[in-house]
Parts: sequence; C-alpha cells; structure tokens
Amino acid sequence: MEAEMKPSQKSEPLLSPNSCNDGRDFLLHLEAYLARRDGVDKLLKIARYAAKIAIASSLPSQTLTPRLKSFESSVGLSRKAFRLGKFVQDVNALRDAAGRPTSYVDFLLSAAAYGGEGVYYFLEQVVWLSKVGILSPELARSCQTVSAWAELIGYVGSITLKVKEVRKIRSTIESRRRIAEYRDGDDVEISKLRHKLLLKQLSLVQDLADGLMVFGDVRDGKGFLTDPLLMASAGMLSALISTHKNWTSC
Repeated sequence: MEAEMKPSQKSEPLLSPNSCNDGRDFLLHLEAYLARRDGVDKLLKIARYAAKIAIASSLPSQTLTPRLKSFESSVGLSRKAFRLGKFVQDVNALRDAAGRPTSYVDFLLSAAAYGGEGVYYFLEQVVWLSKVGILSPELARSCQTVSAWAELIGYVGSITLKVKEVRKIRSTIESRRRIAEYRDGDDVEISKLRHKLLLKQLSLVQDLADGLMVFGDVRDGKGFLTDPLLMASAGMLSALISTHKNWTSC
C-alpha cells in the first residue's frame, strides 16, 4: 500500500514555471531536498518500485531475484518507519477543513480524504511495530486490511476533490483569458494559473496511480488490474511525480 499526499498536501505550492531554474546550486538544492522526510521517502519509493519492476519482469537471474526481493522488503519496512507520526498532518488538515467556509459535500470529501489517509498512516505505525517484532504478527495482518480500505476511501475523496479543483482552475483561466483580451497585464497571472493547473493534474495522476495499487491491496492481488508489473509501474509513476513535486517545492 502506498499512500500519498492528497488535497492540501493536496494543495501544491503556486510556483513559477522557472522555479527549478532559479540559479540555486544543485548540491545545495539536493541537501535541502534530502533534509526533508518526504524527499528521502520518495527516493526510497523509486528504489523499491524499480526492484519490483525488475522482479515482475522476470529479467533478473535466479541468484539476483531473492536479493531484490529482500531489498524491496527492507525498503518497504524502512518507509513505514519514516512515516512515524505522519498521521498528525491529516489531523491538522482535517481541523483546517472544518474551520473553512465550504459546502457540506466538500467537507465530507475532505473528511474522507484526510480521515482515510490519517487512519492509514496511524495503522502503518502498528504494522511497522508488528513487523519489527514488538507487536504480534497477527495484529499486522488485521491492521493491513483495515488500513487498505481506509486508504481507498481517502483516495476516493482526494481524487474527487482534485477533479473539482482542476475544473475550477480551468474556469478561472478561461475567465482571465477573456479579461486579457480587453486589457494588458494578466499574462503573468494566467501563466501562474497554468502552472498550478499542471501541478494539480500531475497530483491527480499520482492519486490515480496510488489508488490503483490500493485497489490491488483490497482485492488481495486478484483480478486483471492487479498484475504485478502493472502495480509496480503504477508505483514508479507515482514515485516520479511526487519526487518532482518535492524537488521543485524545496
């Protein structure tokens, strides 16, 4: 199961199109990226799904395959440790959503998105403690089932919210474009909105990829949409998108 940031994690920073080329020294940028929990987590995610893709493709030799499986399992466990306490961000996001003036439907979608993800991250801590031997292994199996369903609910809420946000941004761009036909000075704002739209669309694709993997977890690997190579490719796509977002935002 791979949960990712939703709506306001979920709200991508409004960056200029040239934010990656602001002249900052590459090594300083890399240092800032690696200092962030999410930065290291996404690099581990890329490594894990690269190993999964290799295993699913049946290309490695019989000697290398067990090593890749061991590496993939170890990285997956390390990522669970990295998420210690991460559910707090969803608690805060849910409090913020409750305090904002919004429609009842949007609040329910936010509750599903943040609440589902928060439950998932909280239970991931229990799964991690079980897998390192502190808690009973049976507890891990029970928690994984509940967390998979919670994560799926979270993605349904997140994807629905992001689709609405994409439509809203597109509508705003069209309005700005019509205004720009009669007066100058809105080109920069339209450019920023287009960049924000691109980030939101990438985030939506990432949620769809992660949601596909969660669907596979809920189905327990059964069905044509749960092919190991498809799941691993979806995980890699999600990892690359989230790495790009974290790189540009740091």
